[in-house]
Amino acid sequence: RIHTMNSFSSSSAAFALEGDEPQSGVRSQPRRNALRRVDYSAFPRMSLDADKRLGLMLNESDSGLCLAASSREEVGTLLRVMVRGLHGRVSRDVVARVVWSKETTAGRYRLGLALLRETRPQMMRVRYEALHRTRSTGE
Repeated sequence: RIHTMNSFSSSSAAFALEGDEPQSGVRSQPRRNALRRVDYSAFPRMSLDADKRLGLMLNESDSGLCLAASSREEVGTLLRVMVRGLHGRVSRDVVARVVWSKETTAGRYRLGLALLRETRPQMMRVRYEALHRTRSTGE
């Protein structure tokens, strides 16, 4: 089951940009603005068809990211977050902890996530291909 925020259109981008991000004093790391599609779910998932959700990444840093979401997540919740690149492929696959959550004026949510662990999709694919190439050639 996938929860969606309507279609990915200019109205979705407007939703993502609406509302205020919680203000904190001085940021420890600079944020990079980035509007990207994100698939996320609870971590660890109990099954492959577990509750997946759709969101938008608004900005990121080396240690975290801000996510626009249609559903509320409790502070402390662990999420698996897959950020999609321009061509729809997963460009980042991370486990993150919700460190803040704020409802926007439109009834949507902004989530502040601290990154805990990242896997490299490209490296996983290379290892998979290398393993299967070795098995098929008998080396």
